[in-house]
Amino acid sequence: GFFVTFFSTFAAAPLGPTLKESKDLGGLGLTPKEWAAGNMASVSGTIIFRLITGTICDKLGARRGLAFLLFGTVPALIGIIFVQDAAGFIVCRCIIGCSLASFVACQVWCTQQFSKSTVGLANATAGGWGNLGGGMTNLLMPLIYDGILAGTGDDKDGTNRAWRLCFLVPLGLHVIAGLFVLTGRDLPDGNFKELETSGAKQKSDVKVVLKVGASNINAWILTITYGFCFGVELTMNNVGALYFYTYQGQTPQIA
Repeated sequence: GFFVTFFSTFAAAPLGPTLKESKDLGGLGLTPKEWAAGNMASVSGTIIFRLITGTICDKLGARRGLAFLLFGTVPALIGIIFVQDAAGFIVCRCIIGCSLASFVACQVWCTQQFSKSTVGLANATAGGWGNLGGGMTNLLMPLIYDGILAGTGDDKDGTNRAWRLCFLVPLGLHVIAGLFVLTGRDLPDGNFKELETSGAKQKSDVKVVLKVGASNINAWILTITYGFCFGVELTMNNVGALYFYTYQGQTPQIA
């Protein structure tokens, strides 16, 4: 699920050379400022939604939080297929970017499922696999675009259809991953609702959780260092391919 949201959040980035082309050539005619705004929007939504997802995980469980993010951003993935202007593109990228808060649900779920002897390895594997999605989308989306373009033709209408149809891939991945997530369970011994009904688990008090977390100095130190390192990663996922295309003269596939 986490991998899939990385794929969808950055699916547009490696298609930059085509999307920035004028509408007469099949693109959206995005200006540099509009393109940059789309990049910023794609990672801005996740900041707010990570706080929301934390609360959802505390109250409803990481499984439902992850499913909510995967299914809740499907309308934006459908919308970006049909956008006609920069405003629609930016809004869709912002909403799709909210799904990247799946990192929170992913790590919470792993932490709850694995014992202390192996939870570090489980979290590292799940987190690393998820982050790999940013690289895979940069690698695969230009190839997917080429494959579709071979069928639609490379004229204006064919180019316009090809880049739009590319977003069917992350859309399908969201639905498939969401369905898989729903087949899981919240905790090793059952789901939140069942355990709370039986008395085996107390209902979480969000106020207490927030108070403990916000008053922990270690949490703030980790937040700052994480923000710097992960911030660089998100930036590079958005700008890397277009940089190598524009300034190094590479093809979209090599870039």
